[in-house]
Amino acid sequence: MAPESRDPAPGSRCCACSSSCLSSSPAHPHVHIHVDQLGLSCKCSSFSIDSFSSSPSSSPDFPLLQITGAQQIVVQDRHCCPPFSCSSASSPCSCLPSHPLHNRCSTGPPARRKAGQGAHGTEPSPAPDIFNIPAAISRKWRLVALAIAANTYILILHSHFSIDRRVAEPPNSIESLLASIYLIIVNMVANMGSLAARAVFLMSTRPITQRADVATYTGNAVTAINTLQNTWYDISTGIWDNAWWNSANAFTTLADFADLNRDEANKLNIGGILKNTFDQAQKATATAAKTINAAGLVTSSYAITKREAPLIEGRQSFSAKGFPNFINEFYDDEGWWALGLIRAFDITRDQDYLDMAVRIFADMETGGNTTCDGGIYWNKDRKYVNAIANELYLAVAASLANRNPGNGQYLDIARSQWAWFKASGMINDEGTINDGLDGNCKNNGANVWSYNQGVVLGGLVELSRATGDKSVLTDATNIAKAAIKALADDNGILHDNCEPNCGSDGNQFKGIFARNLRYLHQEAPRDEFRTFLIKNADSNWSKNRDSQNKLGVVWSGPVQGVSGPTHSSALDSIVAAIAVA
Repeated sequence: MAPESRDPAPGSRCCACSSSCLSSSPAHPHVHIHVDQLGLSCKCSSFSIDSFSSSPSSSPDFPLLQITGAQQIVVQDRHCCPPFSCSSASSPCSCLPSHPLHNRCSTGPPARRKAGQGAHGTEPSPAPDIFNIPAAISRKWRLVALAIAANTYILILHSHFSIDRRVAEPPNSIESLLASIYLIIVNMVANMGSLAARAVFLMSTRPITQRADVATYTGNAVTAINTLQNTWYDISTGIWDNAWWNSANAFTTLADFADLNRDEANKLNIGGILKNTFDQAQKATATAAKTINAAGLVTSSYAITKREAPLIEGRQSFSAKGFPNFINEFYDDEGWWALGLIRAFDITRDQDYLDMAVRIFADMETGGNTTCDGGIYWNKDRKYVNAIANELYLAVAASLANRNPGNGQYLDIARSQWAWFKASGMINDEGTINDGLDGNCKNNGANVWSYNQGVVLGGLVELSRATGDKSVLTDATNIAKAAIKALADDNGILHDNCEPNCGSDGNQFKGIFARNLRYLHQEAPRDEFRTFLIKNADSNWSKNRDSQNKLGVVWSGPVQGVSGPTHSSALDSIVAAIAVA
């Protein structure tokens, strides 16, 4: 079947695609359409739903990820309609998927966006070019061309007046004439030197360097994501390296990358990966066992295999049926998945992700009523009140408050949770956070792990957004500064004191700090945070990467103890660098 092409409907801002864009495929008979705005045309893509289906939102303010099948097979990728201009800021192209097989285009007023944002909510739409300069020519070279033109005009003008002045006054001797000519030549050289200096300045200003840095970190992230997927991702379970809560963090990292670069995310099929993990991870047969040492380092063991039989609902025998709805015996595990699903909702507007996060949080609430007058327990044995479970409880509550503003319970919980945590004693005299509380609800003095310094930052960023209270950003900034002081080496590279033998749990820690420090920096920027994130991303790529592009546990190098958690953790630092570069 030939692809259908047609001009935009009268009054519409983008072309219409229909199910006739699709061709039948014996191997993949079930396909849906996804309309995606790319460049100056509407792209109509089909994707396999042999393993899952998609229900995208129609909100144009949140660009949708292109989703291919669980097997990462793109059935078709065709432009249904001829390219047309979407460059006018007053007439952006807004492709709005409605029903998967019947797509429509925006005919109303342009969607409201934040100041400075374009049709994708990222880059501003370019204004019409009154000089008709080709769009392929970068802004940098346009500035250089204008500088050359202006300086050349000034040079000619200046030299002309100099000659006129000297001709009007006849020289007394041949020596005077030669001296005048010499001065004219020197003047021209000086002007050309000034011109060259200005051109160099224009080519080396920060915005240009910044774009180059972003491109470099994006390329590094793409390479690292491909390595993560090709080495550690199990399509049948949706899990990376057989590590349950670590996989929730890898899931979050991919969502964060997609938020920063949708086009590259589409090429990597991140939308499909997230959907596959969402569907398959709950279905896997899984058992969990955790131990914790005196320093507070947890070692988690999971047995995860693909389940063929359907789930049996109910709370009995978690070990036999896995973790339906991402719920298990550990509240921190649940919190990691809730945060990841919220990030997936942010980039896809798929309500299923947010609904699942709400269900997870409802289970986390059952961990309350501790003997420490607040907070939640680490697990359902109800014996240990630790930092990470309570930071995650804060972060999920505040995140849900921002995405469900009509439900005030989330904001109430987030506020009271931070007030309790701040007074609990887990924040020590140095401003860092120890692992938890002892049986008397006092700081247990256990190790200061990087992830305990990280999750709270993201939670406070969300709380500040929900309340408008900037004082909590000051609290977050103080914790971040104390953490960097305590955990970074003389070169500014982050460490946990378990290195290089951190186990699967400790291997994940540092990336969580980098990710949440990035969230804080974007809300309350500080040069020291940006410098820290850039240094760690650079060190990971130059000193902590092997010949197969795998990333280890020691960010300062040499590469050691490579695993799925070490790799996805270091990837977090690279994704953070994209955002702050």
